[in-house]
Amino acid sequence: MDNIPFESIPKPIQESEIHIIVVEDSAVFQEYIVLNLRRLGYQANGVVDSAGLYREMIENAADIVILDVNLPGHDGITIANQLRSMKRTRELGIIMLTSDTDMELRVKGLESGADVFLTKPVNLEEMNAQIKSLYRRLLTEPITAAPKSWKFCKNTWKLTSPTGIEIPLTHLETLFIEAIAIRSGRPVDRRDIIATALVEDPLKYDYRRLDALVSRLRKKIMGYQRDARPIKSAHSIGYIFAEPILLL
Repeated sequence: MDNIPFESIPKPIQESEIHIIVVEDSAVFQEYIVLNLRRLGYQANGVVDSAGLYREMIENAADIVILDVNLPGHDGITIANQLRSMKRTRELGIIMLTSDTDMELRVKGLESGADVFLTKPVNLEEMNAQIKSLYRRLLTEPITAAPKSWKFCKNTWKLTSPTGIEIPLTHLETLFIEAIAIRSGRPVDRRDIIATALVEDPLKYDYRRLDALVSRLRKKIMGYQRDARPIKSAHSIGYIFAEPILLL
């Protein structure tokens, strides 16, 4: 028998190391999936929509997201597109569930970024095998070069793009960027931005003022660099600085 270098022997998957978020609006089916995943040894939590998913991801980094296609608000395909558009979440494993056997829907799901498509009612053995296969693939995929980062300097009120373009900020824009840059890649609640960064009372503050501020800031950034869209909206929560950023 040939000697196999120790480094080349794949480590066995430890289910307890894998964190899975199940996005399913049916309470009965969500509980069924989450409890069975936990019985299999996975760390699993359930949420009902995209807002719940983003809140859960603030608290716990996920390895795999299991998405129902038909969800209230943003559907599974829209959520998958959002996850793939953000640098912090684009490497997540995505398993999509549907009770619909329509091939066109499956194609849309896969094009949106889903890795695996499973049909309800879900066979737990198949799901378990797909989770392990997907996680193993995520571990063995080559690591790409780290992307260049944005830079933010609070003292000089400047945001610098990865290509070196300096974007001057107003005082309010500086406060806003600081609030979301500190938690880069994670959603920041509007109320936290208003109370902590803008030092206003969230109960009296007109949220349209914040949305207008963000809209102007996005236009300013695109005015300096047309393809730059680092500020994303987190549905029903707030905003995300979705790309790597250094605080100077």
